[in-house]
Amino acid sequence: MKKIYSVFSALAFASVSFSLQAGSINYYVIAKQATPFQIEEGKNNHSGIVTDIVKAVFEDSPYNINYHTYPFNRMISLLEAGGEPNWITYGSPEWGKVQSENLSEIPIYTVKHVLVSNHNSTIRFESIADMQQRIIVLLHGFDYPQLLPYFEQGEIEELRVKDYQAAFRIINKFPEYAAFVEMESRVKYNLAKLNETLTNYQIQPFRSVIPDYPIYLAFDPKMSPKVQKFINQRLKELKSSGRMDDIIHQYL
Repeated sequence: MKKIYSVFSALAFASVSFSLQAGSINYYVIAKQATPFQIEEGKNNHSGIVTDIVKAVFEDSPYNINYHTYPFNRMISLLEAGGEPNWITYGSPEWGKVQSENLSEIPIYTVKHVLVSNHNSTIRFESIADMQQRIIVLLHGFDYPQLLPYFEQGEIEELRVKDYQAAFRIINKFPEYAAFVEMESRVKYNLAKLNETLTNYQIQPFRSVIPDYPIYLAFDPKMSPKVQKFINQRLKELKSSGRMDDIIHQYL
């Protein structure tokens, strides 16, 4: 009798564990470098464009969100190895790898890249030729295939930095030679965050090199079709109601 009871107990425990796992969404956050898309201020204080959209998707639902925060390269390695079940982050067809394999049905935002330089700089950007023999500053972990040939041929120097503060410091120190390439939304958000004056910088469109493109929510390739259907339906509701735009405008 004890043996039969043990078997039923084990089955019941397995059933509960599966139920909990099925109701859990593992949301992956890039540490420090993804503002204003993902903002972490303390272990349990998460916000940002993507994060707030994810929260809205699962609001008043049977699913709970588990947060996992890692440096960008570490996060990608974990997701490529499989990640936690039913994981979600954000991505784009432009990015390749695990952030492009299984995307939401509708985009959540359109990314625009810009070239940022000191306001005293004489850099006037019309084509990539204007950056020859100059320096393009980029954040660690973010690669741009459109720029790689120019770096490899030595036409433009590539300089990697760990954060926005370092990027702004370099372009201010070398106004005639250095410019920072980054998403417009992230540039403006981080200038404000660092109490920098926007008029102290030139912000020029860079779409002739890196065209504008949409970003989406990126899903675990093995995510339950039921969960994916739920997310996609909620995203459509957030878009049609205007709530998605309201979330975006809070940060831009």
